[in-house]
Amino acid sequence: MKKRGLIFDCDGTLIDSLGYALESFNYALSQIGEGPRTVDEIKRYFGLGADKIFTQLLGDSKKGLAAFESYIDHQSKLALNMKLHDGIRDLLNQARSEKLLMGVVTGRHSRDMHIVLNPHQLSDHFQILVGDDHIQNSKPAPDGIILAMNKLGLQPSEVCYIGDSIVDIQAAHAAGCMSIAAVWDKHAKKEIMQNANPHFLANTPKDIWNFLNQK
Repeated sequence: MKKRGLIFDCDGTLIDSLGYALESFNYALSQIGEGPRTVDEIKRYFGLGADKIFTQLLGDSKKGLAAFESYIDHQSKLALNMKLHDGIRDLLNQARSEKLLMGVVTGRHSRDMHIVLNPHQLSDHFQILVGDDHIQNSKPAPDGIILAMNKLGLQPSEVCYIGDSIVDIQAAHAAGCMSIAAVWDKHAKKEIMQNANPHFLANTPKDIWNFLNQK
């Protein structure tokens, strides 16, 4: 195995959380007197932290921050319902046993990243966690992946970035590392992900392990 590091997106990749996130977005909007938004209206901004998404949706930073606080509260209540995707824990355990370095680079703000990750007790697996508020430019910019690689002491050629959206693949390409499209989440669009030209498309987490061991 030539790769020394695996960096993961969070929602839709590690955790089956996208449906809950969308629920919390519309809950938060209702709390400030706004009507609901469609899935597509919200997802078009994915890659940004929720605080920035609300500001974009509402065109008002003050209302956006108020909605974000309601969103955080609602996500905290839903977090225990969010499950790891089947096979993820096995993949993480296998990678850890091979002493691969691992991290998370997510569009989530660090506050709600910890809310969804903490119930799964994964802190021993990840050496670096990068939220959208840790960087200047959100995905598809490579800033988060580059920050994680630098913190891990890895070169792009040593790293795979794994994510379930086009912006994940674009960010991996911009960072110069291997891109793996994760399409096991029910919200993932396989054909769209293929069009983003990932280095590998994985239908299950086990596919990633098999792929890495062929390299």
